[in-house]
Amino acid sequence: MKKYSFFFILFTSVAFFSCKKEGYKAPASNTVAMAGRWWYELIKDANSDGIFNEDDGDELLVSYADYGAPDLITTNTNANDKDSVLITDQFSPAFGQWPFKVHVPVDVASLTFTPASGLLNKALSDGETVSVIEGKILKNAATTLSGGRSDSIFLRLEFSDGDEGTQYIFSGLRDTGFPEDQYE
Repeated sequence: MKKYSFFFILFTSVAFFSCKKEGYKAPASNTVAMAGRWWYELIKDANSDGIFNEDDGDELLVSYADYGAPDLITTNTNANDKDSVLITDQFSPAFGQWPFKVHVPVDVASLTFTPASGLLNKALSDGETVSVIEGKILKNAATTLSGGRSDSIFLRLEFSDGDEGTQYIFSGLRDTGFPEDQYE
């Protein structure tokens, strides 16, 4: 009987202490509302008006159908700044475009990317810069492939790679992670 009592007490103790709450709370990013992986269309904005119109000479360079993964990524900075995010594009080089990784000033309360010039492109070592003309995230403004709702992103950028004066629009939706919402 003593043997069974010992195991009962041991089991009860382990169960009691393993269920005790530790009180740990994972740290949250200051810019979590603007962070995500994004499916996007890349548009060459010929007349720099921020509106896609083929009659104005605008050109769709990359569409959702060209993807294998959502490769525009917005994250918090290493310092977890409250007023900037890191934007990384890993997809465009596959289409002869330029990769970029840039710290962009933001206003998290209004979900906007603050216009800024001469931001260093950290993906390249030649001193190329990126200028943010305009940008915003719209909550639940996009429809996913499965018919659900997702956040929408709009960025208008200019690159200093010999193509100054030409603006590019990155327009798309946040990746839900669900298989039925993947563009392939």
